[in-house]
Amino acid sequence: MSGVNQLATAGANTNTAGTRPLLQGIGAASASPSYAEQNLQGMANGSYLQSGNPYFNDALKGQLDQTANQVQSQFSGAGRYGSGANTGVLANSLGNIRSSALSDQFNRDSQNMLAANGQMDSSRNAGLDRSLQATNAMGAQDQQQFQNALTGAGATLQAGGLLDSQAQKQLTDQVNQFYSQDNQDWTRLGMLQQAAAGAAGNYGTQTGNSSSSNPMAALGALGGLFGGK
Repeated sequence: MSGVNQLATAGANTNTAGTRPLLQGIGAASASPSYAEQNLQGMANGSYLQSGNPYFNDALKGQLDQTANQVQSQFSGAGRYGSGANTGVLANSLGNIRSSALSDQFNRDSQNMLAANGQMDSSRNAGLDRSLQATNAMGAQDQQQFQNALTGAGATLQAGGLLDSQAQKQLTDQVNQFYSQDNQDWTRLGMLQQAAAGAAGNYGTQTGNSSSSNPMAALGALGGLFGGK
């Protein structure tokens, strides 16, 4: 009965204390934002670019100053420094340089944002894959331990069957021994009756040329029966 109960509850208390916490930790860590995601978050959502790239701004300012000096120098040499033409050319030159630089920088920033989002998605997918692998590993481990429990329960049932068979054999032997001992007196009585019947039947008679049997011999046999009890 205990083997049947063990088989019925074999998978109820599988022991995964050895590796389950490790796999659970891997799954939890993989589902959390990675360091790459945390570091790229500002670039991905654009907050990192709100204040602008200070190095870009410094480089743009230097280029604008250099262009302004060149334009002013040209108009000064031509004696037209401060003229309307000088002001127009200066404004157009500086405006074109600024617009082109800002446009290029915007495109680069957009590419960086897209790349950061792609890297964050890749990091997230990799974490989810690791979490799924850890979950699958725990499931496979539980299944293996359940199979082990079933195997152990089967072995217990088999051992129980052998013990039951052995106990039944011993009981049968004891019953047979009891009946054998209990019937000894009846068996001897039957033999006594047979011997007595043979002794009385042959006493003092002759058949053909045969001589009568010795009644004392038959009585000796009876005495042997009583003496053997």
